[in-house]
Amino acid sequence: MQTNNSSSIYKGIVNISALILSIFHIANIWLVLPTHLMRGLHLGFILIIVYLGKGDSDNKTKKIFNFGKMVMGVIGCMYYVTFYETLSLRGSLLTLPDQIIGVLLICILIDATMRTLGKGMGFVTLSFLAYMFLGKYLPGSLGHAGYGFTRMISHLYVSPNGVFGSLLQISATYLAIFTLLGAFLERSGASNAFINIAIKATGKMQGGPALAAVVASCLFGMVNGSAVVNVVTTGTFTIPLMKSLGIAPYVAGAVEAAASTGGQLMPPVMGAGAFIMSDITGVPYSEVIVKAIVPALVFFIGVFGGVFLYVKRENIPPIDEALLPSTKSIINDLYMLLPMVVVFVMMIMKYSPVFSALISIIIAVVIIVIQNTKDIKKTGSLVYDSMLDGAKNLSGIATGLACAGIITGVITLTGLGSKFVTMILSVSNAQPLLALVLVAFACLILGMGLPTSAAYVITATMAVPAMTQMGYPLFASHLFVFYFAVIAPVTPPVAIAAYAGAGIADSDPSKTGIQAFLFSLPAFLMPFMFISNPLLLAEGELIPVLWAAFTAIVGAIALAAASQGYLLNKLNIILRIILALSAFLLIDPSTITDIMGLAGIVIVVLLSYISKKKYVMLKSQSRIDYY
Repeated sequence: MQTNNSSSIYKGIVNISALILSIFHIANIWLVLPTHLMRGLHLGFILIIVYLGKGDSDNKTKKIFNFGKMVMGVIGCMYYVTFYETLSLRGSLLTLPDQIIGVLLICILIDATMRTLGKGMGFVTLSFLAYMFLGKYLPGSLGHAGYGFTRMISHLYVSPNGVFGSLLQISATYLAIFTLLGAFLERSGASNAFINIAIKATGKMQGGPALAAVVASCLFGMVNGSAVVNVVTTGTFTIPLMKSLGIAPYVAGAVEAAASTGGQLMPPVMGAGAFIMSDITGVPYSEVIVKAIVPALVFFIGVFGGVFLYVKRENIPPIDEALLPSTKSIINDLYMLLPMVVVFVMMIMKYSPVFSALISIIIAVVIIVIQNTKDIKKTGSLVYDSMLDGAKNLSGIATGLACAGIITGVITLTGLGSKFVTMILSVSNAQPLLALVLVAFACLILGMGLPTSAAYVITATMAVPAMTQMGYPLFASHLFVFYFAVIAPVTPPVAIAAYAGAGIADSDPSKTGIQAFLFSLPAFLMPFMFISNPLLLAEGELIPVLWAAFTAIVGAIALAAASQGYLLNKLNIILRIILALSAFLLIDPSTITDIMGLAGIVIVVLLSYISKKKYVMLKSQSRIDYY
């Protein structure tokens, strides 16, 4: 009985904290608070939500430990807020209490991140901390000079390069308000509208639910930005439908995983990447989303093409028309998408992202009110639940970015970034293509165990200087790193998005991961295309940009056909190799490689067409002979 009482008390504290945090984030749009105050309060409330709202509800001992850790974490945040000026003046001369509180907060933060994001992020953070403490004993260029304990703690706890750095600022501003918008959209029914529109648009095509999964994940990913959440949200509907049409369970899970992962590439949210990229590069947010549109669309067209060719190859039937939503119901639901349209249009018009999201939240609230005009209690409940969900859904993002702040602090203090640059240039012998491959590999390795935003920040901090030193543009280099951090969740052997899809599909996780990887191949090609061709980032005149987009789309579809072994009919291994090589030729923006790549694709299309005509004729002839 006592445990139940404490659980209800904890739940009440969490709900009150989440409500206050959401109100704080909204009020922060108008309030001009010192950055240290905003960041400290933000992280303090997040730690309350993490420790009192996550599991262990029936274990009294763990509940006491969680409460203790929460108290220590909140004290660390409030100590920073209260004594910020004094701590800043002390610099590397922190007192013993300063050091103890700083160390405790760092330990609590690592533990909180393990609770919200898994052990991978925690172990990576601990590895970087170990390097900071022990790197002075390493031989050669990997070692560093060594630093005093107080300087290390000051750098991570007090300086703007550590826990309370710019990454936490992004969490407390942009991400907080967009996560809140996502919660309101979910409660207003926008996610169901996305799925219904996708099903209606593709339902009459072969394997409609598989194609609908791509479209719905693209739409939902525009505001969600989490591959696993996207899989769970849209996959619970699309995966059973795919299986009902005869699509193998592992393929159904793979389709959803590949499409949902791509949601992090789709503006305006881009899984937090757009905000972080804008902050690091100095490129205005409105320009970031414009530059990212073409690559994201090429990716989704490539995935859509791969899925379409798979269902054609396997002769998957269309969905039963009785299961399709009516046109009238689709039209009636279109108003639910108004907040999405408004936020996108306003940002294109160069309104601030936070203000655009706020206006969209207000519209979403109005929609909820209209939907429940006769039930005021339900309206209030939906708005209240949205406020709670917005704060609770932020917990993993905030702790992850704060932990990433620790890692970037280690990198800036020890000079590890410059060491990584030297290593990349040395191993690649300053060969640009090889250097890009090494950077991509590093992103994939980190991205297998870390959330996308953390993997992107860490790799970008170390790798982008090497890329710019070789002459690649700053923004394109950041987007290159971000793309590979995004597609890591569908890269075997640790394909976490595919595992989520496999769980819903009840399929083999390994087979699901491999198939998701094949569907996602256009995403592996795309970064090499836009980093060598700025036209794909909308940098240039309209006609050249459209031509670059056309060749990229053709290349993505060609790679999809090569991976699925089907175009107009089944392809032999030689034609698949020709298609793949032609797709890679289109990476280079020069006219000669475009001509060679397109010519190779046209040849395969013609051969596939002739082969199909022969097959149809032989089939028709066999029927005549039979009769």
